[in-house]
Amino acid sequence: MNTVDPARARHDRIERLRGDGRLLAGGIVASAATLACGFLAGHGFGALVEMFRTMAIDSVFDDRGGSDPPYGVMWGTFGFLGCLFAATLAGGALRRYQGRPSGPAFPIVLVFAAITLGTGDSSREWLPPLAVGTAVDPVFHEDEKWGFWAWLMYYADRWVPLLMLVLTLLVLWYAVQVSRRYAEMARTRDRLLNYGHRVPARIVEVKVHLGGDESGKRAVGATVTLCFDDLAGVRHWVTRRTRDTTIATAEVLFDPASPDDDKKIFVALRRCPALSDWLPAA
Repeated sequence: MNTVDPARARHDRIERLRGDGRLLAGGIVASAATLACGFLAGHGFGALVEMFRTMAIDSVFDDRGGSDPPYGVMWGTFGFLGCLFAATLAGGALRRYQGRPSGPAFPIVLVFAAITLGTGDSSREWLPPLAVGTAVDPVFHEDEKWGFWAWLMYYADRWVPLLMLVLTLLVLWYAVQVSRRYAEMARTRDRLLNYGHRVPARIVEVKVHLGGDESGKRAVGATVTLCFDDLAGVRHWVTRRTRDTTIATAEVLFDPASPDDDKKIFVALRRCPALSDWLPAA
């Protein structure tokens, strides 16, 4: 028999992890691994692009490097898998360290930045054509003039790294916007936890989402609609998306001065909610 409320024990466990230096150290190590694996993945991607580039600008009889096994692509594949794994670990560790309801977006920035650096470094080692503008046939001497595709791939050592850089900047811009929205949400939540009003809510509807495997019968989350009454007795309805599928209770935190502002309404679907359990508006 357990004499400790499981909900309270879970709350205390999550709150103990928040701000834990070991999680921060783990997130930093995982971020460094993300950069290293991403750089390796970028080299593998660059090696793959070089294969298509060589086929486009040279004859099929050009055997320069043709006898070498594609180790670059193989190690790049392993690097990409390791990069995704390390980024997931970094996001999970920092989510628990900060007490967030979801992981930060910056690990994906590390993924794109490292792959961009690896691709750019790889492009400096790509084989030059036997002759610019002509696919030289060293065996039958039936040379062919380059078409659009060949000219495009000839300049791939410039535009491929540039394209990766643009994608990285776009992902960085997205991560900054997400970070700003989260910071604003966290400030609102913390202010309401101190000065807002908490009331029990009635669960009106739960829509369980299925998926996650081939059968599509495993529950992966739910959309919950609930209602609550503000201090003036006016009833409000809110909807939140959650990963939890076993929902038995609901609580609402809102601003008494503006109870109809969805951005100032937070929902907890657990007893003894931790800081990360308060669900904001989508």
